[in-house]
Amino acid sequence: MKRKTAKEILTASFQELAATKSIDKITIKEIADNCGYSPATFYRNFRDKYDLIA
Repeated sequence: MKRKTAKEILTASFQELAATKSIDKITIKEIADNCGYSPATFYRNFRDKYDLIA
């Protein structure tokens, strides 16, 4: 069984939040906190939340 990468986990976290909240209102900190990562981990994988969406 393949383990999920940080990118996959952060993307899933964003999708969870987007299901209940406007994309414009979601912060990087919320995305990271939702999956137990730090904002630094987010920035190691993505430039910003719009990079994650793309």
